[in-house]
Amino acid sequence: MTITERPGELTIVDGSRLLASLHYLCLDKATWVLEQIFVRPAQPATALAEQLIKRFTKLATTAQVRVKLLDPYAKRYFATHPTDFLAVHQLPVSGADAVQPVTLHPDHIEEE
Repeated sequence: MTITERPGELTIVDGSRLLASLHYLCLDKATWVLEQIFVRPAQPATALAEQLIKRFTKLATTAQVRVKLLDPYAKRYFATHPTDFLAVHQLPVSGADAVQPVTLHPDHIEEE
């Protein structure tokens, strides 16, 4: 298994099979948003997610950015593993003020 890094994405692959991924956004030069962690079903979710979070932590620390968390697992992880790069005001993931997904337009259909 190897961790692959691309701007905004960390992945763990085994050969050509994607096992887990972490997606983040750069809001500006000083702020990143850890958006989503995905672990393929039937994989050791906690172990793979922690590997991605630890690598993300190193990247954020090196970049000297503040991080906002959207992913619920990441919020639980950092609640028990405090760090100093988290932004003071976090983005809500539930309730009326929660960040909402982009609305898709059902009448727009792409043709191949």
